[in-house]
Amino acid sequence: MKTATLAGTCATAFLALVLAGCSQDGTSAASSPAGPSRPAAASPAGLTNGIAALGSQQQLGDTAWKATVRALNTTTPPPGALLPAGWSAVRVRVGLTNTGPHVALLPDTTVTVRVGGLGLETKPFTGQGVGGFPEPDAAAKVKPGNTFTADLGVAVPPHSAGQRATVTLEATQAGLAQADAVFFEGKVPGSSAPTPSTSAPTAAGGARLSLGQWSPDGIRISPLQLAADNNGHREASLDLSVRNDSNAPRSGMGITVRVLVGTELTTADTASAGLGYHDAPIAPHRTATHTVHISVPSRAVPGRVTVDAEQRGGNRLTFEGILK
Repeated sequence: MKTATLAGTCATAFLALVLAGCSQDGTSAASSPAGPSRPAAASPAGLTNGIAALGSQQQLGDTAWKATVRALNTTTPPPGALLPAGWSAVRVRVGLTNTGPHVALLPDTTVTVRVGGLGLETKPFTGQGVGGFPEPDAAAKVKPGNTFTADLGVAVPPHSAGQRATVTLEATQAGLAQADAVFFEGKVPGSSAPTPSTSAPTAAGGARLSLGQWSPDGIRISPLQLAADNNGHREASLDLSVRNDSNAPRSGMGITVRVLVGTELTTADTASAGLGYHDAPIAPHRTATHTVHISVPSRAVPGRVTVDAEQRGGNRLTFEGILK
């Protein structure tokens, strides 16, 4: 009888553990696991763990809020919205649900959309029908059990139709400095088109790389694209890509780019890719790309160019190439 009683006790304990594990996605904020932001449930098949499908709901850290990002929809930009040439407009609908027992101030919320394998940046716009979230000083309040819904306008670059869309939602509660971030993923509306490869040879060692090459820690700077001469200077752009190879979010860009020209390494321009909208965290096993705009002297073309990339912690990488 003792053996049978012990087996029954073990079976009961095992069942209790299984049921406890299945109940962790409850709606009560008090039952949410403590610690860093993470999805309330495992990501569906095909998505990296830590990223939820568009349309699902995620717990915002250890708070009373749950977030939902609906599938992206094509929209007509409102009058006055200036989209770059060739870009398309989509609408992003976001819902924040107050699961707590009291009226709560709406968190300060930011939404970032990156598309394609390289996580190309998109550009937000506002107007009638896509007003976005209210400013924090508006002190918008939400009743228990109610959902605040906001529509945001986002311009996506050419050839984005059908490509992967990774959405980062950051919410900062009133009185707090640290944001809770969650990630959603789906597709940009439209038919799919070929995407550029995100892989490239890494450096064999050291900190000197060729433009277009990935560094061992996941930094890449593209060759510079030059405009025509304008009074002795040429506007230029480069794509700065940061790859997150870990299972946890990676902090945003936070990289200062210095462009040096010629064998004398004359400083042509300096730019920072880590302020405001571009500084959203990068989802696990995803890449973010930001286009940096700079200027170089016309006399430096054709010629050598050196790009020094300094990260937040002071680590520096040197990329080399040719202006032509």
